[in-house]
Amino acid sequence: MNRPIIRSLIAVVALVFALAVVGQALSVCDYITPESRIADLGIQGSFNWYDGPYADDRSRTVSASLLADFIGLRTSASFAQALEARGEIRGIDGDWAANLNGSGSLRTFFADDVFGVGDLGFDLAGRTGLEIDLTAGVGTGRFRDVTPLAQAIQIQNELLDLGELLAPVADQTLLDLAQILGEVGPDDDEKVIRLVERLVATDLVPGNDLGVRGLLAVEGLLESSGETRLCGHDMQARVGVAANVLPVFDLAATGILLARYAAVPDPVSQFKASAEAKVRLADLDRTRIDSDLSYERRLPDGWTARADYRLLIDRQWSDPAETVIAHAFSGRLTTLIFGSVGLSLVGDAQYRTGDEEITLLISLLLEADLY
Repeated sequence: MNRPIIRSLIAVVALVFALAVVGQALSVCDYITPESRIADLGIQGSFNWYDGPYADDRSRTVSASLLADFIGLRTSASFAQALEARGEIRGIDGDWAANLNGSGSLRTFFADDVFGVGDLGFDLAGRTGLEIDLTAGVGTGRFRDVTPLAQAIQIQNELLDLGELLAPVADQTLLDLAQILGEVGPDDDEKVIRLVERLVATDLVPGNDLGVRGLLAVEGLLESSGETRLCGHDMQARVGVAANVLPVFDLAATGILLARYAAVPDPVSQFKASAEAKVRLADLDRTRIDSDLSYERRLPDGWTARADYRLLIDRQWSDPAETVIAHAFSGRLTTLIFGSVGLSLVGDAQYRTGDEEITLLISLLLEADLY
């Protein structure tokens, strides 16, 4: 593995975990629950049709795309399971390409955050290749769903803005509100009643009676809060086998190092980072490094902004005769137009080994969160 690749991996891993040591007062990531359950599925699509000034079809172009993301996570004190998948289909004038990748893992915690893990991953790149890997190993760290505390802080801030709270509540009160919001079983009406009772008990509600505007604000936040907030980190070392099924079958012993980090800087934003390095144990020169960063923030008036960056270094992994370095950046601005259907303006920039210049794309998309 040459020095530039090693430096790139060290830089990404350092960035992933440098933020983990930054301390602050009560933050959203201070919320701890015995069990976390997350299931998020989102889809987005686009369609473009163009017909130029010629009478024949020489300037006519038709393009479409469909992108789907899924993450499922369940953790408890002794066990965790995760499933992640991402699929993309793009077509221009009848030339279609598909990419599908994901992984499923099971973990058993031995002590505190130390765990054993088994993982099955797959990567299908159109008609060019299919890779499946099966690995097992050990790691440390865990992730938690901290959405309830993020919601509690949002409720506090909204009531402060409306004048329904005289001052910010104590940290313990915020944690109590989060416990109410995160409880499985009660419906939203029951939660609103218990939230109001807990807030009135602080003696910070004017007249000890939350007004109509305050009640509507609490109900509105419970109904509209669809974003999952995730905190935590983990590091894994695994060994196993990787099989390149297409275009030529190739089976090799493989080692994998994985580092991931997720933080919630404030209740309306989410930061995620990950870096994964694969190496063929019989040939250490054949490596693949895949890292990405993402930041999402909810803006006023129903808007959401998101930025993503991905770095891929494929050094003789997919093709023993080729080394590819690829950069991809995307920015997104989204607003809901009705229900759970959103309208997005997306900009993409990509550059990879062999390209003469950066590829740029601007799209207008419709997307929906199914659940």
